[in-house]
Amino acid sequence: MLKKSFLGIAILSVAFVIASCGGSGNKNKDKKDSVKTVKKDTVKINKAYTDLAKFISGMAVDSKSDLFELTKDANFKNFSSANDSTWAKLDRRRLSKMRKWSDTVLTDLNKDLKTLFYPFSGPDFLHAHTFFPTAKKYIMFGLEPVGNIPDVKKLSKEKLPLFFNAINKSIGDVLNLTFFQTKEMSKELNNELVSGALPIILLFVARTNHEIVDIKPTEIDKDGKIVHIDSFKNLRADASYNKGAEITYVDKGDTVVRKIYYFSADVSDDGLKKNLNCAKFFETLENNVVTMVKSASYLMHNDYFSSVRNTVLTKSKALLQDDSGISYKFIDETKWDVQLFGVYTGPIPLFAKKFEKDLKDAYAKAKPKPLNFQYGYGAHCGLLLAKKK
Repeated sequence: MLKKSFLGIAILSVAFVIASCGGSGNKNKDKKDSVKTVKKDTVKINKAYTDLAKFISGMAVDSKSDLFELTKDANFKNFSSANDSTWAKLDRRRLSKMRKWSDTVLTDLNKDLKTLFYPFSGPDFLHAHTFFPTAKKYIMFGLEPVGNIPDVKKLSKEKLPLFFNAINKSIGDVLNLTFFQTKEMSKELNNELVSGALPIILLFVARTNHEIVDIKPTEIDKDGKIVHIDSFKNLRADASYNKGAEITYVDKGDTVVRKIYYFSADVSDDGLKKNLNCAKFFETLENNVVTMVKSASYLMHNDYFSSVRNTVLTKSKALLQDDSGISYKFIDETKWDVQLFGVYTGPIPLFAKKFEKDLKDAYAKAKPKPLNFQYGYGAHCGLLLAKKK
């Protein structure tokens, strides 16, 4: 992720996502009063939230849904048709190849996987799920505020095409480049129609064939614990830190309940000194998580991101990353079994100073098998998989 607020640090040194269409937070009680649910064995599917996620992603909704009439609008039909085509191409070009690689290489990690930790993720549930589809819990962090649950029923007919255009702009980079550009995303996700990370995550939940059980506003308290709060708070910048969402969902046709947690936070060392709640959360994070890092702006190469780097190295039983994650010199091979995949040609020009000679030498020695998909920055893909001994 190209991090706007980190860019000045990272270059002087650079985490999907819609919030409310209006910004006012509704109490959970009000939401529950209007929620439609259907029981599936012991799991109650929230049809209202599930259909909302489908609508945002351009997918057909239930004919009994309050949103069904909106799907008859020509703007929705055009949006839906274009997105169906885009996602079909994306699956052929990238996602199917990633899934096949995951099924071959990550099988042991995906067996009974409790928690995937994904710092610098932004709203990128898409790739987290593609590589680690069996996780019971996803913990994601980004600079972007969580936002709110959009009330698309309040959109006027005139604003509907603007809403769909804003969604397309919001997810364009991650679909084409595999990562969000935070500098651009901060513009695209900070307006009347698109504001925050939650709706883009919902879009990915729908497009990865899931049904939603519940969505709850959350925050990290002073003890580092995740707690539910009364309403989503449409906040900006550091006022949004520690605020997030808990999305409970099931695979379509299944009853295994899974959860996504997304939180906004500045996880630099200085940020964590000011944000003691998040620092405590990292301190108390469970052991033996699997960590994924992608397009993380080489932030953990730097001394001023040592806290989150040490959290990953201490709490993880395995780490999957590109070279923009933790610098190779910090991965002690007396403690980790390291596998390299693809190629390492060095960073893109923006991060040229982050070239790692020791990683280049390791690739030359290992002669790893090539990868047939893009992951991270640039046209060439290299992946490091480290498992703790």
